[in-house]
Amino acid sequence: MDIDRAALMRLFLSDSEEDLGRLETHVLALEDRPDDAPTVDAMFRMAHTLKGNASILALEGFAKFAHTLEDLLHAVRTRRTPVTGDLVTLLLRAVDALRAMLASLRAGNDENVEAHKPVEHELAGWLGKAADESAAAPVAETTPPPSEEARLPTADESWGPAVRIEMAKVDQLLDLASRALVVQGQMGAGLLEVAADNADLLEVHQKAERLLIELQDWIIDTRMIPVSTFFRSHARTVRDAARAQRKRARLRIEGERVRVDTDIGEGARDVLTHLVRNAIDHGIESPATRAANGKDPEGTITLRASQNGNQVVIQVADDGAGFNLSKIRVRARMLGRANVDSMATPDLHHLVFEPGFSTADKVTELSGRGVGMDVVRRNVEDLHGTVEIESVEGVGTTVELRLPLSLSVIEGFWVDVANTEYVLPLDDVIECLELTPYLRTVAEREGIINVRGEAVAYVDLRTLLATDNAASTINQIVVVRYRASRVALGVGAILGERQTVIKPLGRLFRSVAGISGSTLRRDGGVAFVIDVARLLRSVARQAPAAAMGVLSETTAIRGPGEL
Repeated sequence: MDIDRAALMRLFLSDSEEDLGRLETHVLALEDRPDDAPTVDAMFRMAHTLKGNASILALEGFAKFAHTLEDLLHAVRTRRTPVTGDLVTLLLRAVDALRAMLASLRAGNDENVEAHKPVEHELAGWLGKAADESAAAPVAETTPPPSEEARLPTADESWGPAVRIEMAKVDQLLDLASRALVVQGQMGAGLLEVAADNADLLEVHQKAERLLIELQDWIIDTRMIPVSTFFRSHARTVRDAARAQRKRARLRIEGERVRVDTDIGEGARDVLTHLVRNAIDHGIESPATRAANGKDPEGTITLRASQNGNQVVIQVADDGAGFNLSKIRVRARMLGRANVDSMATPDLHHLVFEPGFSTADKVTELSGRGVGMDVVRRNVEDLHGTVEIESVEGVGTTVELRLPLSLSVIEGFWVDVANTEYVLPLDDVIECLELTPYLRTVAEREGIINVRGEAVAYVDLRTLLATDNAASTINQIVVVRYRASRVALGVGAILGERQTVIKPLGRLFRSVAGISGSTLRRDGGVAFVIDVARLLRSVARQAPAAAMGVLSETTAIRGPGEL
């Protein structure tokens, strides 16, 4: 029988990664419930499967390591080895070692077994200790090991419990569906011209269009994953961070069935890791301090998700010490902020997003609250999201992320700039207003426009997008959100709203600042999607001094006329 080894290796890598994720979850659960026999049984079966599948592909080092892990789990299963915190730590290190071997294989290298020999020796040493103790006090085996033998799947069998589709193929399907809808729209326009009185033909066209829309919606749904997929992995983050700081903490998950696009989930993973570590490092107090303050010695980190329209709201909350506003003010004065005494509490909280701003007494290996928070905000903005902080001293802190449900499909707000169509994410848009010639002159000169008594930074999209056209004019402004402020974007015309499928940029355009992708116009041409956050970050570095102040904080002004 011909065997496609490369295909089997891809399946092995995919399945093993999922098995290791589940194994890690079970190990963490075992620490809380050391006598839970079903959990131990499940862990044993996973190690047995990992060993068998690796043996099929002649991955001897991986199989031997997994076999040693399997033997140790069998000792736990037959109660020859008690579950302790040190054992759980070793099992987690074993999971990390197997993951590292998978990463090496995925990169096209060998298993790199030698790098993980120390962990394998520790597993064997623990197993040897269990054997010595068992010889002194033997315990009857309660459950026999599995007798089934691993075997290669046939051509008609699936390696795992689910059919896997490469995300690139899903993206291709989505692209084809969107292009088909554009062609269908063009056909509809033609039918209205030549067969407007043919009701049957028009009805067939409308049915075909509805089917294409339904197909597109189903493809979009295929890209969605529950937040539990990346929430649960942070149980390990909480455990490791708490142990490193000699603290006690547990993870609570709420709203784990909320679903987001795969790209959003992957993009948010590192942000959440940083926020969870921050919460442990500088939010949760030591057990003694918490007990002295009447709190549970074990702190709680809560990951909470909910859907709000086209956005997913993710909160990272802790019941720790909260932000110390006095320390924030002292640090702000040291950095030259003269108006800190008059700043409202939310504005003080937002100072932690400034590069290098930290109130930590010392920098730890984990993090410092505030150190790196500017990177958190930038990463969230790159996902077209926003981040806010709410904190009460002595009670705790909540960091709230608002992210789009998808980066592949958005509700698009279409505008004309210098006779070229562009798309803004509708979630970024606050309002649209007509622009009078007088206010346009003032805005272009000062970089600021007066919107109902509030100074709002003004940006001419013709210049910013390098599409300055002397024949075009700016007739309207689109007011968009930017961090804690608003910015007025000058455009030629408002074209309307519609669902927009975003395509990745080609290599020639990936370096263009402020453009996140492309999409198809109704006539089949290409329009660019504007990344508001990135675009305005570049503006903030070049804007006039007056506009710079508005981009960082809102100030009321008076002027001869307003929008």
